[in-house]
Amino acid sequence: YRKLTARTPGKRELELLVAMQAKEFSKFKATPQKTRGWLTAGQYRIDKSLDPAQVAANAVVASVILNSDAALTKR
Repeated sequence: YRKLTARTPGKRELELLVAMQAKEFSKFKATPQKTRGWLTAGQYRIDKSLDPAQVAANAVVASVILNSDAALTKR
């Protein structure tokens, strides 16, 4: 978050991101086939020792941060 926005997230922002990560993790854990799109995109292969649902949930959170106003208007 700090590298993308040049600031530390506020308490409420952090709470929202953590809640989103937990919700997405639960969804990916319940339906593993949905992780495929998140894990096959991009230049690098995912480490097989990592939990695919965790990696996919973290990718969703990263995508949200990248597309946030805070990241887009970094000064």
